[in-house]
Amino acid sequence: MTKGAIISPTQKVGLYATPDFSSNTRKQWYAKKSRMNRPMFRVTGTAKSKNGTPRYQVIDVNSQGKTAGQTGYMTTNTADVTPTYYATTHNQLTVINPSGINAYGQQNLTQQKAHYRQGQVLTIKNIVTQGLTTRFVLNNGQFITANKKLVQAGTVKLPKRVQAKTAVNRYDTANLTQRNHHYAKRAHATFTVQGWAYSNANNFSKRDTLRYKVTGGYMTANTHFVRIVD
Repeated sequence: MTKGAIISPTQKVGLYATPDFSSNTRKQWYAKKSRMNRPMFRVTGTAKSKNGTPRYQVIDVNSQGKTAGQTGYMTTNTADVTPTYYATTHNQLTVINPSGINAYGQQNLTQQKAHYRQGQVLTIKNIVTQGLTTRFVLNNGQFITANKKLVQAGTVKLPKRVQAKTAVNRYDTANLTQRNHHYAKRAHATFTVQGWAYSNANNFSKRDTLRYKVTGGYMTANTHFVRIVD
């Protein structure tokens, strides 16, 4: 991995004070997270443990997380970590970032031209390199991020409507805090799904759970409580 490249773990991984991994040298566990909530690290160098196992030397670049700025060593196992940015082009991709993404007139992501909401499928013409990251070029010539946390190759399927199987609540946040409405079991309320998010977005020590965005807030996506209508 090139120095300066950005990587994200796809499994639970540890950050260690030295290239020799042990409970004594471990500084932090990072939980396995959904794609859009994966933590990011910049590779600052490489090293080897005493037995010759290669390691990445990294810095935590999750600006909204409590672990931001931590440095240490991390596995180079490709089953556990992956480049955060796409390296090859794809015909189509889906916007997965809950806030959507912007498209720009310049490769360095300046001169905003459009905004694409979560769930929109975009057609890709090419991929270009910008420093140690990449950008996708849309068919209309606009540039967008190639960050795998924000966009996903192919078409991402999302339920259009779900129905409550039990009593359910609606909340202001994806962490299901600040309840703003209760739906009784007998109502079997039906909801139009507007998008999706996961809990614990910036808490990298905890796993996350899928939530549906509906009119007025967020609700559970647990199939014990809701069923997909279409």
